[in-house]
Amino acid sequence: MAAVFFQHAIDHVCRLSRVLRQPRGNAMLVGVGGSGKQSLTRFASYISGFKTFQIELSRGYGVAEFREDLKKLYRTAGVDGEPIVFLFSDTQIVQECFLEDINNMLNSGEVPGLFATEEKDRIVIDIREWMEKTGGNPTKDGCYSAFINRVRDNLHIVLTMSPVGDAFRARCRQFPSLINCCTIDWFSNWPAEALLSVSQTFLANTDLGSRAVRDAVAQMCVHIHRSVEDMSVRFYLELRRRYYTTPKSYLDLINLYLQLLQEKRQELRQARDRLLDGLRKLNETNVLVTSMKADLARLQPELEAKAAATADLLVKVAADQQEAEKVKAVVAAEEKEVKAMQVQTQGIADEAKADLAEALPALQAAIDSLKALNKNDIVEIKSFPKPPLLVQMTMEAVCILKQEKPDWETAKRVLSDTTFMKSLEEFDKDNIPDIVIKKLKKYIDDPQYQPDVVAKQSRAAMSLCMWTRAMDVYHRVAKTVEPKRQKLREAESQLERANKQLQEKQDALAAVVARVNRLQQQLADAQSEQRQLNDQADLTRKRLDRAGKLTSGLADEGIRWQATADQLDTQIHLLVGDVFLSAACIAYYGAFTGSYREQLVSSWVSKCQQLSIPVSQSCTLRGTLASPVEVREWLLGGLPSDGTSVDNGILVTRGKRWPLMVDPQGQANTWVKNLESHNGLRVMKLTDSNFLRTLENCIHIGHPCLIEDVGEVLDPALEPVLQRCTFKQGGRLLIRLGDADVDYDPSFKLYITTKLANPHYLPEVCIKVTIINFTVTMQGLEDQLLVEVVRQERPELEEQRDRLITSITADKKQLQELEDKILKLLRECEGNILDDEQLLATLNTSQHTSAAIQNRVKEAEETERDINTARESYRPAATRGSILYFTIADLAGINPMYQFSLAYFIRMFSHCIEASGKSGDLATRLKLLSDFTTSFVFRNVSRGLFEEHKLLFSFLMCTSILRHLSCDDISEVEWSCLVRGAAATAAVSGPDSSQQQQTAKPGQLQWLPDAAWMGLQALEQCVGVLKGIIDSLVQDHKAWQAWYNEAEPQNKSLPHYWQDRIGNHFAKLLLIKQLREEQLVFAVQQYVASKLGKEFTEPEPWALDDVFQETNSKTPVIFILSTGADPTAMLERFGERKGWLMGQRLHVVSLGQGQGLLAETMIKQAAGAGDWVCLQNCHLAASWMRRLEEKVEELADEHSGNSQVHPDFRLWLTSMPSPVFPVLVLQNGFKLTNEAPRGVKSNIGRTYNDTGNNVLDSCLSKPSEWKRLLFTLSFFHAVVQKRRKFGPLGWNIRYEFNTSDLECSRSTLHMFLSEQEHIPWDALQYVIGEVNYGGRWVLVQENLCRTVCKDWTSGRNLLRFI
Repeated sequence: MAAVFFQHAIDHVCRLSRVLRQPRGNAMLVGVGGSGKQSLTRFASYISGFKTFQIELSRGYGVAEFREDLKKLYRTAGVDGEPIVFLFSDTQIVQECFLEDINNMLNSGEVPGLFATEEKDRIVIDIREWMEKTGGNPTKDGCYSAFINRVRDNLHIVLTMSPVGDAFRARCRQFPSLINCCTIDWFSNWPAEALLSVSQTFLANTDLGSRAVRDAVAQMCVHIHRSVEDMSVRFYLELRRRYYTTPKSYLDLINLYLQLLQEKRQELRQARDRLLDGLRKLNETNVLVTSMKADLARLQPELEAKAAATADLLVKVAADQQEAEKVKAVVAAEEKEVKAMQVQTQGIADEAKADLAEALPALQAAIDSLKALNKNDIVEIKSFPKPPLLVQMTMEAVCILKQEKPDWETAKRVLSDTTFMKSLEEFDKDNIPDIVIKKLKKYIDDPQYQPDVVAKQSRAAMSLCMWTRAMDVYHRVAKTVEPKRQKLREAESQLERANKQLQEKQDALAAVVARVNRLQQQLADAQSEQRQLNDQADLTRKRLDRAGKLTSGLADEGIRWQATADQLDTQIHLLVGDVFLSAACIAYYGAFTGSYREQLVSSWVSKCQQLSIPVSQSCTLRGTLASPVEVREWLLGGLPSDGTSVDNGILVTRGKRWPLMVDPQGQANTWVKNLESHNGLRVMKLTDSNFLRTLENCIHIGHPCLIEDVGEVLDPALEPVLQRCTFKQGGRLLIRLGDADVDYDPSFKLYITTKLANPHYLPEVCIKVTIINFTVTMQGLEDQLLVEVVRQERPELEEQRDRLITSITADKKQLQELEDKILKLLRECEGNILDDEQLLATLNTSQHTSAAIQNRVKEAEETERDINTARESYRPAATRGSILYFTIADLAGINPMYQFSLAYFIRMFSHCIEASGKSGDLATRLKLLSDFTTSFVFRNVSRGLFEEHKLLFSFLMCTSILRHLSCDDISEVEWSCLVRGAAATAAVSGPDSSQQQQTAKPGQLQWLPDAAWMGLQALEQCVGVLKGIIDSLVQDHKAWQAWYNEAEPQNKSLPHYWQDRIGNHFAKLLLIKQLREEQLVFAVQQYVASKLGKEFTEPEPWALDDVFQETNSKTPVIFILSTGADPTAMLERFGERKGWLMGQRLHVVSLGQGQGLLAETMIKQAAGAGDWVCLQNCHLAASWMRRLEEKVEELADEHSGNSQVHPDFRLWLTSMPSPVFPVLVLQNGFKLTNEAPRGVKSNIGRTYNDTGNNVLDSCLSKPSEWKRLLFTLSFFHAVVQKRRKFGPLGWNIRYEFNTSDLECSRSTLHMFLSEQEHIPWDALQYVIGEVNYGGRWVLVQENLCRTVCKDWTSGRNLLRFI
């Protein structure tokens, strides 16, 4: 890890080192997350030679696991005696009892109950040896005490705490040892020198063009960090939104800048080089065209000369070929004769060989047998004094063949010859005389003279016998063969002569053929040369043709490529500043809203220009890092089309940290699901039981993961994933998740969303994720609502636009792919490009396709512009809807129960489009739609607001409409004067406010308060229509004083010409605020009535019959309660009218401790049966609210297991305003406020609105008396409640009279009138006055009101009151 030791860090390291070297030194480091507390602690521990220990959090990590870690820590420090630093961060405080243990460790060194008895005994045994060596007390208590002291000596606790929020203050109060036993070191914000040294170090080896630019970028890093810190303060002051910047963000800025700069440089350089390669190929082609034209002109004469020479050679070759054919015919005839002679001679030879084949085997066998004889065999024969008969016959036969005397003596002499055997082998068998054969005949014919018989007497004699018989056979065969041999010799002689003659003629033929072949070769060479010249000429012509097509087809592309390449060169030069600001945007401005982002970027661009950093004048994040094709795909996936949302998309996809999207309207959630749906996206919540297992699978497989609906605190088990704490082991990339190592797939992506509209994420969270504010923008919502309007008003227009957008997106993507393909082919082409016909064909096809697509895209874009022009005519209605939504969204700042989702609002808006008045005139139609939408939204929203907020809501609606650019009736300065005050506005935005001086109040205006005089002067400076108001006030002070003293000045005309000048302008409210502020509320009411209508100041009370028509089985109805209000009786009466009787089909559960399971059971049963369930007092079941949210989600989810919800099922909820009530339920539910009406008139109206006609007509016996007495009772109830407004003048004690009093009294009245023949006045007076109402009075003085009740319920005064 690279580290920069600036002076600020060195100071902290020195402090930590001194603390760690002190006996029992402990430290508490206080600073925001990412300021270097843990890194410097590890460094200081390393310097001191100590180990560093930190706990590893996993899902389910609790007290037991924490104490196990402490035991390991204690054994290391106490038993092993190793110095160790225990580094503990406040982000690891899963339970507050962790700090209680650490508090004990700091105070006494011992954690009560840490070790069991057996464990203590083991420790005593392990440490006793050390005790004996050191001379300590070896007893059990002594050993354990020494163990604790040794732990305190070797263990150094370093706590890293964040001062942000209330937790740090509370912990310091609860655990005093954190302060008393620790050396506190505050890690304040890094000074500018530290920031600058870090940026200079990291940028030192980066090529930014020049040293001056590198130094300027380093300074710019500091400026951006400081500017974001200032903007964060302003962000909180103006919008009450918290965002923190830490040194970790600063380091991320620099690292991200270096990474993005390298990537963008490589990307743009590759794009530029591809274009330049294509241009180079085109230029090379143009050069080749000129060269080929010259070559073609030079080849033409050579082609003609070669053609003539080839023709002459062809004639000569033909003549020689004819002569050779004649010689070849003669030679062929003689060859035929010679071949016949060869066949005949071969036949003779074969016949002789066949005859010889008869004698040769016997002869060969005899010779082989002779060769087998040795000297001993011959001696054996000679040794016979008188040889056996057959031996003697054999020797005689041998002597005969050798032409010797056939007796034994001669035989012995012959055998004694040393060359005897050789003479037999070389015997001239071809010239044996016939006389010899004749003498031999008698031996051959003797039947006993057989080799096998002779062998019985002598083995050697057998071989000689075989030889003699073979000689006889050979001689007999040779006599037959000899004539044939003679004939063969003659035939061979004749054949030899014929072959000789044939060879001579063949040699002559070969000479002729060779001459012809030489001529043919010359001809072939000439033809080949001519063909090569022709091919070269054809190739040149084809190349010229291909070059013409290539250059003409890509001529326009070449111009565009050159322009694009030049533009890329400029962009590469500006990348230093553009990428730097883009990295700053990704690192810092995700949590800000659109206007704050624009201000930051504008100030950054100006500062870069001042420091001479190359940067685009209109540098934006989307302009630098987003491609049009990618953005269009995002838009098709559901991303809003406004610039802020596109920037958010870049932050999600380009950020170095995982994105945490603030998504109260759910748009980011929808977009991510569409974006990653084809990649196997897994959606989960932190509350899922298998959350960690699913996350492990996603990390291992590489699937994207979306964690929905997180709160302000993230699960500690996510820590390694958020920090991307991967490591390599055995060639595998791993991450430690919980207590297991999981294979980490680099394609894994993590998305996190929260539905909290204004979450407060501490710095420890901000440094781990990229917080992105996905709150819908005015422009983005306006575009969405425009789609809704056009889809219903002109559906064919919107369908055509959708098709065009899809088509244009696909075509532009294909265009880019084709251009990439063309450039790739040009770049990879080797040799002469004009010879690659396939390449040229592909280029030609791609170019034609590209041209066709370009024309189609151009036509589609023109059509899209026409469609957008037509769509824009409906924008006023969408603008009105957008204004209304943001007015509604701001209500959540008034009361946490005033939550409305975007989906709920869009449903209302769609209903308005369908239900509003129609007209053929577009302007009239839009006017009707806007007015109806405004009225409908006001009615639906106001029924969920308390009375005290309804006028505020209508005023906000009115002013928001008039402040918008489409109306521009109220300027921002005028609005600021009303909200912030004229003096504060003038100090900031007044013309030459620094030079304006307050004048003293004239004497004739002593009736005017000083604050009003100063405010009027400020108004005159800021509001143009009030110019001259001070002079008029001085000159006509009497008229103004008279107006000022009026009881209701808002209903009176302003003095002189000011009434005509201002009239009902907003400036009149400003005057009333300055002069008679107590009348401002009435003036506001009058102003709203004049601009929007009286119904916006006096909304009609709602009725359940009307509301019920809008409800459905999957959306709850929420009664927002006020003190003394209970809608149960009203719901019971309504259920009776609809057929859902209490206890039968209407089930009421009052939530509280232990009622959650009963409520779940009721909901499940009623959802299937179509009953109604009313859950009362949800604010009292805070722990069950999460489960309620899940049940409502299950009801609304069509894909869940509970999708089969009976259409008659309804879920009714009642709750006091409470921050624990689920936001999701509030946003999508039908909200109704239930409170005591304000004023007698509204009270009576509410009573009769809740009563219904069926109640008015329910008393058949005395219908007239019933109606009159019911009105009297309602009037009395209204007066009783109204008197509470006047405090002690109304009632000495603020009694909580509520609807149940009226309900009970009305039931009593109905019973008495129905059951009694005459009206029982005394009974009525007693029950109503003494019991129902009088039962609440505790003071005697209040009994006077009973008299009033008696007077109103007396028969003689009844007609007078009615």
